[in-house]
Amino acid sequence: MKRINVTLFDETYEKLEVRMKNNGEKSIAHSIRELVDLGLKIEAAAEKNNENTGENDFEKLLEMLKRNLNWALETRLLTRHLVENLPGSSKEKQIDILNKYKESANQYIKGFLGETVE
Repeated sequence: MKRINVTLFDETYEKLEVRMKNNGEKSIAHSIRELVDLGLKIEAAAEKNNENTGENDFEKLLEMLKRNLNWALETRLLTRHLVENLPGSSKEKQIDILNKYKESANQYIKGFLGETVE
């Protein structure tokens, strides 16, 4: 096994310490080796995928995100229009409905981005 010296930013080192403790690893060096191995495997898989498909996955991901955000915006605008034109409803009820819809949309986006949903 080869030895090297690596200088890390304090924030990166702290994240590695937390990862090491959470995974029950004995050393930060072991964590770094695992992360490097994982990164190399992901890079190799991405190269193989690009060779097989001939398409850029990043561009496909951007297109998917664009469609999803367009859908979310169109849905929100339609809901707002429908709520504002709801016959016989008070302003307070309209605001309450829109606030609930806003919270639901925010939770959806957090889930889509992989953030913790409370």
